[in-house]
Amino acid sequence: MMRLSLICFTGAGAKLGARLLKELKLSGHECRGYVLEKFLNPFHETNGLEPLKSSLQEWTGNQFETREGLIFIGATGIAVRAIAPWVKDKRTDPAVVVIDDSGRFSISLLSGHLGGANGLAEETAKLTGGIPVITTATDIHGRFAVDNFAKEQGLWISDMKTAKAVSADVLAGEPVGFFSDFPAAGSVPEGFTQKESCKRNVWITVKRYPENHDFLKLFLPEGGEVLRLVPRIVILGIGCKRGTEKERIEAAVEEALSRWNIEPESAAAVATIDIKKEEAGLLSYVREHGLSFQTYPAERLLQAKGEFSPSSFVKEITGVDNVCERAAVSLVEDLGGGRLMMRKQAGGGVTVAAAVRDWKVKL
Repeated sequence: MMRLSLICFTGAGAKLGARLLKELKLSGHECRGYVLEKFLNPFHETNGLEPLKSSLQEWTGNQFETREGLIFIGATGIAVRAIAPWVKDKRTDPAVVVIDDSGRFSISLLSGHLGGANGLAEETAKLTGGIPVITTATDIHGRFAVDNFAKEQGLWISDMKTAKAVSADVLAGEPVGFFSDFPAAGSVPEGFTQKESCKRNVWITVKRYPENHDFLKLFLPEGGEVLRLVPRIVILGIGCKRGTEKERIEAAVEEALSRWNIEPESAAAVATIDIKKEEAGLLSYVREHGLSFQTYPAERLLQAKGEFSPSSFVKEITGVDNVCERAAVSLVEDLGGGRLMMRKQAGGGVTVAAAVRDWKVKL
């Protein structure tokens, strides 16, 4: 479900917008609707439409910052001019869909895959009885789109330029390598191969780079490129001295992940002991990096399964012989299972460990 805003530019558009607003809300979207003030009437207000009280360009800029999708009901040219100053990057731009005021066509205008405009165009077309207009080449030709796949799987894309080149190879009939460090459910997409490294390759991993023993490292052709798709399935276990600043925690985590060849974008959460639940530096680190945060009492950490690096000093202070490793393992256990992939790394009054969740690629 998406945070959406729609805006109407004509009387007929306002009537369609009021109906569409209601339908989108019933579908589970969080949606707001706007109309030019001169077209607003009691019927529209009753159905949730609000008057536009700023310039269209100012409104659009605000929506780009706060919403996941924009629906313009009216002429495509108006929408293009409105969004032009705010378009930055397909990884961050919201989905933009344009619908004519009779509801005949729903046009995916911006961020078709990553932003979800293609799906939104199809959804709104069903609601209006119209035709979705999608111009993305991979969709037109029914080919696998790596950026769409990444969005559906919740994977971080390491390089958008390489992602575009992968899609171009698929469309041109050039083979692309497809490799995963995790089990895969389903068949390898058409146009991809697991039998050899190619000029371009897709690699699903939590690593930063292929290591010497990896297939990709051993057989990658000269000049070959690797696009990493990274699942956010790594749990960081962190312990620290009281009053440790966010910057020291950040530096310790970065150094530890770098040493163990773990991509920082794979991190999903931080786990620690409950006596650290109000540790300012740790909380600031979690917020800044958009991670979830879980704490456990010492009694629960002692129940974690596995062998851990003991410390008599830590046990004296916390009541448990290891915080970071046990915390990371405890959280992956609660999330369905996993394993410790990085043992305790210590420095600057901070200890860091990492566990990876059990996870499968869905093809």
